[in-house]
Amino acid sequence: MRHMIILLLSVTLFWSTSSGRAEDKAAAPAKYEYAVVKWDGPDRLFYNLPDKFELVYLSKVGVQVPREAQAEEWCLAFAANKLAKEGWEAVNLNSRRILFRRAK
Repeated sequence: MRHMIILLLSVTLFWSTSSGRAEDKAAAPAKYEYAVVKWDGPDRLFYNLPDKFELVYLSKVGVQVPREAQAEEWCLAFAANKLAKEGWEAVNLNSRRILFRRAK
């Protein structure tokens, strides 16, 4: 009986220390870069990217907001889809901005 208790304690101790190391590796902070897209008018978007700033008038690049659409929502969805194709992930949004991140 005594040997059984020692064996169970040994296994429990080994399991708890080895699972702790796995958690430390998984919890290591990932390195991300961030970007913000801001809607600022009927068809105007500001792209604040890590390496550049870009002001885009959608109508000037051939993109028209549908008449029935709410311009702010439609433009932000357009920007989110565009950045998603470049590997960006939306992590937060409010009524005029979306914060994106992607792994470096």
